[in-house]
Amino acid sequence: MAQENLKAVLQARYSAMKAAMSAHDGPAIGALLAPDFKSVEISGASKTKTQMIAEVNGLKSDPDKISETTLVSVSPVANQVTVDQRYEMKTVRTGKDGVAHPVKLAVTSTDTWIKSGSVWLLEETVTKEMSFFMGDRLIFHKVKP
Repeated sequence: MAQENLKAVLQARYSAMKAAMSAHDGPAIGALLAPDFKSVEISGASKTKTQMIAEVNGLKSDPDKISETTLVSVSPVANQVTVDQRYEMKTVRTGKDGVAHPVKLAVTSTDTWIKSGSVWLLEETVTKEMSFFMGDRLIFHKVKP
């Protein structure tokens, strides 16, 4: 599979994940994840497929949320692909002052996709860096040690 075609296929998988997560559709999320899926947070803690789906399904819907996932690099080796990606999310949060403030979350991760039959499944995501802004003010910035 040509590099650009593979990138387009994986971008479609990320789009499907975004739609499933937004809809709180556990079965659809699960269909995109490998059976032994693992999510490694910036702290080093990890979550299984079941834990991640439960966490997503427990989130409140946010009609103001706008997000985008950018595939920075796609590195295939046999039936596995490593993707360095950047996720950006913008929304509005009401502060303690009662005023609505724009917020932004920026996260970089390294994801491992495996091919199962003819379908790419996300096997692991490792968060590398995370920044949270309220307005133009950086609230926190964390980098994986």
